[in-house]
Formats: sequence, structure tokens, C-alpha cells
Amino acid sequence: MRPPATATHLDRRSFLKASLSAAGALLISIPLPPRSSLAARTAGASSAWCVYLTLHPDNTAELMSPVMEMGQFMRTTGPMILADEMDLDWSRVTVTKDEPVRMIRNDTGEVAYEFGQSSAGGSQTVRNNWDYMRRAGATVRRMLLEEAAARWQVPADTLIARDSFVIDPNGDRRLSYGELAAKAASRQVQPEQIELKQRADYRIMGKDAGVVDIRDIVMGRPLFAIDEDYPNALQAVIERAPALHAEIASYNKDAALAIPGVRHIIELPRKVEDHWPGGDAQVLAAGIAVLADSLWAAMQGRKALQAQWKNATTDDSTQQIQEFHRLVAGNGVANKLVDDGDVDAAFATADLVLDHTYEKPLFAHACMEPHNCIADVRSDSATVIAGHQVPHWIAREVELIAGIDALKVKVIGKRMGGGFGRRSELDFIREAVTLSHRIKGPVKVTWTREDEIQRDFFDAAAVMRVRAAIKDKRIVGWQHRQAQTRGRPEASDYFPAKVVSNYRVEQFAATSNIPCGPWRAPTQLQWAFATESMLDELAHATGQDPLAFRLQWLQPYREYEIKNWAAKSIHSGRMAKCYEAAARLADWKRPRPKGTGLGIAGHFTFGTYAACVLEVSVGDTDELKILRAWGAIDCGFAINPNHIRSQMEGGFVDGLNAALFNDVQVSAGRVVNDNFNTLRWMRLREAPMSIEVEIVDSGYDPTGVGEPPLAPAGAALANAIFAACGKRVRRMPIAASFKI
Repeated sequence: MRPPATATHLDRRSFLKASLSAAGALLISIPLPPRSSLAARTAGASSAWCVYLTLHPDNTAELMSPVMEMGQFMRTTGPMILADEMDLDWSRVTVTKDEPVRMIRNDTGEVAYEFGQSSAGGSQTVRNNWDYMRRAGATVRRMLLEEAAARWQVPADTLIARDSFVIDPNGDRRLSYGELAAKAASRQVQPEQIELKQRADYRIMGKDAGVVDIRDIVMGRPLFAIDEDYPNALQAVIERAPALHAEIASYNKDAALAIPGVRHIIELPRKVEDHWPGGDAQVLAAGIAVLADSLWAAMQGRKALQAQWKNATTDDSTQQIQEFHRLVAGNGVANKLVDDGDVDAAFATADLVLDHTYEKPLFAHACMEPHNCIADVRSDSATVIAGHQVPHWIAREVELIAGIDALKVKVIGKRMGGGFGRRSELDFIREAVTLSHRIKGPVKVTWTREDEIQRDFFDAAAVMRVRAAIKDKRIVGWQHRQAQTRGRPEASDYFPAKVVSNYRVEQFAATSNIPCGPWRAPTQLQWAFATESMLDELAHATGQDPLAFRLQWLQPYREYEIKNWAAKSIHSGRMAKCYEAAARLADWKRPRPKGTGLGIAGHFTFGTYAACVLEVSVGDTDELKILRAWGAIDCGFAINPNHIRSQMEGGFVDGLNAALFNDVQVSAGRVVNDNFNTLRWMRLREAPMSIEVEIVDSGYDPTGVGEPPLAPAGAALANAIFAACGKRVRRMPIAASFKI
């Protein structure tokens, strides 16, 4: 259900947190009421949203989106929301490159955002701030109308705001926002005067818009943290423990210091970091830092160290997968996460029972921009420059390490070259801050690609045994047993929960030392791989069309309440419409040539429904070719359809890459495939030749788009392979079974 957009009292003092007139320009920041958000989940605090806006005398507008940008298009989408409610002329709008991080201490003394949710993650940035950004724009629009009304001595309600002008339709006159801005800042705005637009009146939202900084990205201009220079900063690289939990045994300090330009060699001890509320502690690797005048000198100094290590763990990813299979296949006692209905009775009376096991390996993040951080820690203040998903955690980390008040830490957020959850971790931040604190000067830490994969916090490996019972061609029972490296399935919130009345999910405790963390759509791809593969197997086993089977299974179409942090309900009818739309795009019933097949899969997560159809061909010698793809998404109102299509394309290809190739191998506690020559990645020729996307308009408010398209990819691929050649794939990486 959509929450109503209710008015909230904003008096002039609370509304205008800061306003000033400079050469006739209006600079205002607009605090809005507290709301439930990711900030509340991660920082234990809920604060107000602030949108920064500058109106210039030449009637141009400069907007700033405080949300950290990692490719989710918030630097474009956020200003679109504000500009539409303000009735700005979009051609007169520029968006600053700044990503401000303003912090306070909340009522419990924890560090939180002063003006709202700057963090990025969980496909929540638009959803959390939709109402508040609209209200901010509508409030500014009312201020400008009030100022024009005062000048013309007419009621404000008789005036019209349009394309950065206030127009008097009765007097054939108009004033630009730039002319009105300076005095509009002092206008009193009453809550009953603020009127949000109806969707039919949107003139910017709902239409395609390009990325505001696409030219800078294409031209390679400095946008990312790794592009940043800092006065007098030493360059640092770190020789980290190559195996889990290893400690320093010895190294050649003199040889490293003999490299021209090397200034310092500093040991960094192994550290246990626990910053995820209620989450697992992460072990940060021991290391030996080499600080030098140049990055090249630091890298040469690192080679000269010839470090030796001790006390590593013996974790082996292959052996752990084998243990997971043993656990799910046996009768051992597992933790019951969900146990609805009478599962045992459903299986006892079924006409057909399928029992299959699905496997997913460790996934690496492999962000295209390797981790980096600049830190300048002084005696009573600090500056940190980084691309990070949760910037107020940076300030907290400085406080923990250096004893400096977090509110005296200036965090400069930069665009991230990929995040996917990995840039919510703090290891690369801690390294830079620690080194700067030690040498009492600025330091830039840069990771190599091998560093980034060796010391990743991987997406957990998992083995999932699924048993499904059929009675009269309908699913009457479902049992999911899972063992994994870390974490747990969000089993009570996603299909087939609610739809299958006799439903049980069990999980075995994790004992691995392999570090795991958030990975784009955490736990979603593995859940969809097992669930949507089993649905396909059930359809074929009962002689039914896979699409028709799914549509019948979801009936009666209705909304179910769930208790998920990112969504309050799930609707089987909305999921069905996405299946139908993707199948329609693919011309589902059209016969394909021999050796060519279609596979369908869908998933709900973060309040969004996504489905895809994939066409593949499989030759007589198991040569696999991915041909075309079609996708449908219901993410509520489409603020920028261009971005949604891009996220659908990119997310689905990312999911295909993971299902085909992403397979981190750990032996004797050490990652053995730590670059793209050994950790295979999808090539352009291996991606679908075309991806066609339909955005399903459900009339709901907007939800997330960054993660949902990824989840169905693995199952759609496996199902398409079966349709093409009759070979059922239940294990990722799928490329291990075919010639690509």
C-alpha cells in the first residue's frame, strides 16, 4: 500500500535552515520531517532530508543531490524530482559535482546525518526520499509564488509557476525565478499552502533524461575518488596477509626503504571490525604499508618487502561446498526459519514430489574502480576523500582511530566506480586513516586489482535443497534446506512464501572463516536460482507451459503482508504482470529452431518486481550462445525511464556474468584466482545481442531498480538451456558445463 502524502507543519525557522542573498542569488537548504530510512537501520537514527538549491539572477538553477552516487543515477533522479515540483526549466538546471556530508549527533549520541539520508544501498534512495524531495520542491515553488503575488498585489493562488517563471494569466506578465529568488527566501510558508503536483502534471519526471555528468564520464574527466590528488600526500600500497587470519612473520624493511622515494614502512595489525548493527564481525587483514613519494615507488617498495606470514587458516571453498551438500542431503537438525502449514502431510499425500539441489559459489565484487582513500588526520580535525556508500561511518571510524570528534571530520564523497555493497565496508578507510594518524600527514591508499579480489567480502556460497509437492497439478508443499558460508535467506518475505500454504525453510549454521558481506542484491540471485529453477522443473514434470504454470500458481492475485525492512507487502498479481509482459516481448509461444530455447524467471525484492525471458542456443558439442533477452519491471512510478531501462540491462547482464563465470576459489585460506585472467568475466560477444525492456505502470509510488533485475538472470539462463537442449543445470558457474 502507498503511504498518503500528508502535509506537515513547517514554520519559517525550521523551514529555512540556512538562507542567504549573494548578488541576488538564493541559496536555501530545506529540512523536512523525520522519516524511516536506511539511515535509521544503519545508524540507529532517523533524520530530516535536505535538498540544496541555488537560484541565480540569470534564472539558472544549480541543484545538488546529497546521496552518494555509485551508478544508481541518483545525481540525476534526485534533481529531477525537485525540479519538477519547483516547475523549473530543466534546460536551465545544472547539477554540482559536490556530494555533501553534513553530520550531527542524534539523541543517543550516535553520529547521523544532519540533513538526511546520504547513504546508498538496498535500492532505497528514491523510495526513502520520494515524498520529501517532492515536498521540498513544492515548498520552494510556493515561496516564489508568494513573492510574485506580493509584488503584483494579487492572490498567490491566481498565479502559475512554469519553466522557471511565475506567470499572471490575468495580467499578461511574468517574473523569473532569478528575479524573485533573493526576497523569496524570507517568505513565510504555511503547510496548507503546499500543494504537490498530480502525476498528470509532471513535465520532467516520467520522461527520459540523460545522466547529468555523462560527458565527464565519457571524456575521462576527474569524477571518481581514485582521480583525486591531495597536497603533499604520500602514496601508500599495502602488502596484506595473503591468507585468512594470517599474521606477519617477517619482512625486509631495509630493502623496501632502499627504494628511491620510499619514506615509511608501517605495520598494520589484524583487526576485528564490527560495524553492521546486528551483523557479523569482519576480520581486516594484517598488512605492511609502504608509503612513498609516488605510487610507482610504493609499489616497488612493496615488492622488495618479501613478506612472510604465519597462522593462516586452512579454509577451502571446494571442501566447504562439499560439506554444504552433505548437510542439506542428510537429516541433521537445522534452524527452522519458517514453518507454515503442515509440510509433512502435504508431501505424504502428494501426486508428485521433486527433490533437487542447487549450488552457488562465492562471488567477488570486482568493482571497476579499485578501492582507494585519501586521509589527512590533524590533531583536532580530519579530512577524508573517498567513494563510500555510508559516509557517516567514515567519520565514526576516524573518531575510533584518532580520537577526533566525528563532527570535526570533513568527509568528501566522490562518485564510486561501482559499489555493490563492497563500498559499505570500512577496511580501505581504516587503512588510510590509521596511516595518516601515524605519520601526522596526508596519505592516499590505493589498492591493486589483486588486492581487491584477495581481500574481498564475498557474496556467500550456498547449497540449497528444494523439495516441492504437487497435488492436482498445483504446488501444495515446499521445503527449502540451505547451508551457506555466512548469512541467511530472507525466506519469509519472497515467493514461494505466502503463495504455498505448506511452506518450510531451514538453515544450517555457518562455520566458515571466509569473509562475506553485501553483494549486489544480497542472497537474491541464489534464492531466485533455486526457486525459479524448481518452478520450471515442476512445470515440465507436470506437462505444463512454464509461463502458464507460474501464472496459475500465483492465483488468486492478491497482496500479502510481509515483515521486510525494504517492503511491507508483496503482490502476486504485480509479479504475474511482469511475467506476462516479458513473455509478450519475447513472443513466448512462437516456435524456435531446434537447439534454441526460451527460459523465463522472475523475482521480487526491495519492493520491486522483475521478470526476464532469455533466448539461448546450445549446439551438439555443448556450445552455448546467449542470443536475446527481454525484461519487464514494476518499480512503481518511473521517474526516469531511461535510467530504469539502463539498470534493467546492466543488472541483468551482471546477473548473467555472475551465473556464468563468477567463482572465487579459496585454498588453504587464500584466494587463488585474484584477477580477470583467472577469474573469468563476461565479454561483449557473450552478452545478449539485444535487451528489450518494458516498464509496467502499476500506479504505485517508485521503488528501487538497482538490484532487482539481477536476481532472475541465473534461473532464466538455466531454464533457457533446458528448453534448448534438455540439459538441466543446477550448479553455478554455468560456464563450467558448456563451451562459451
